[in-house]
Amino acid sequence: MPVIATPQTRVGRLVHEAVERLALDLSGLVVYTEAGTGAFAVTAPLAAVAGADHVFALARPWGGMGARDVGRDTAALAAELGAGARVEVVDRRETAHLARADVVTNLGFVRPIDRAVVMALKPTAAVPYMREAWEVRADDVDLAACRERGIAVFATDEHHPDVRVFDACGLLAARLLFEAGIEILGSVVVVLSGDRFGPTIADCLRRLGAEVRLAGPADGDAALVAGADAVVVADFTAPGWIVGRGGLLDPALLARSAPGVAVVAFAGGVDASAVREAGLRCVPEEGSREGRMGRTLAHLGPRPVVDLHAAGLKVGAVAARAARQGLRGAALAAHVRRHAPAMEMPEP
Repeated sequence: MPVIATPQTRVGRLVHEAVERLALDLSGLVVYTEAGTGAFAVTAPLAAVAGADHVFALARPWGGMGARDVGRDTAALAAELGAGARVEVVDRRETAHLARADVVTNLGFVRPIDRAVVMALKPTAAVPYMREAWEVRADDVDLAACRERGIAVFATDEHHPDVRVFDACGLLAARLLFEAGIEILGSVVVVLSGDRFGPTIADCLRRLGAEVRLAGPADGDAALVAGADAVVVADFTAPGWIVGRGGLLDPALLARSAPGVAVVAFAGGVDASAVREAGLRCVPEEGSREGRMGRTLAHLGPRPVVDLHAAGLKVGAVAARAARQGLRGAALAAHVRRHAPAMEMPEP
């Protein structure tokens, strides 16, 4: 959702509320993040509002726009929030910028944080992974290089009471179902998920009046989907196609077992072309890929993005300051978990 679809006064209020709720203080720190579009334009201005000495916001060509056009949302929001002087929108990755950074986010235009990036960072830098640890993707951050360099990497606890971003996943599934023409109330919805998305989505849909059948992605057979109004695919970690040709659930079988069923690609592999060839609706129309969401939480509005990124920046700030003080290993991890909504990353 474009940030302009929500008045900037409200976006600004959400930013200030998140900074206050999380006691987010980035003073004395340099942040390297993205200059995203729409709701993802908030991260650099958010860091500046929280007191960062300087924020490098990397813009890249996207969606047919050049990097300069992509960076305009970020620059405009930073100016609106009175933080424009501390946000520098850049259009290329410069070693000199990375070398100054204390906090480097793993957001879209910054990724991948590969070995070359890691080796350019100061040893006290921190990389806040702005999702939970079980959602880690091998190509996002070179964790082995970070450990070699001594760079602190922590995930973000989306269930933390000051964050509660994960609760929005059920609402996102509900929105996608509405877009697919499914009323939810009184509807039969199959949720294919073997990770944490499944129970959260199922609980939300049940509270909205749906009959929910929750099963693992490999358990989607004819009996399970018979009579269903919709199938929500919501498994971030399952490899390959969950619904698709040669996948765990063939769209042709799905169409025979539940004529007219809608397929909602919340997360994980959904082959949209195969779904349409079987005569079924797919929402979003492009489907989704392994290890990706069909739509991010920004599809609901800016609040989930503001809250998640504020939490990630809090994790990064606490980790970077602790590293400056010489904390390492278990002592560093305990300190960050105690003072930020952080989760430890898996071994590389």
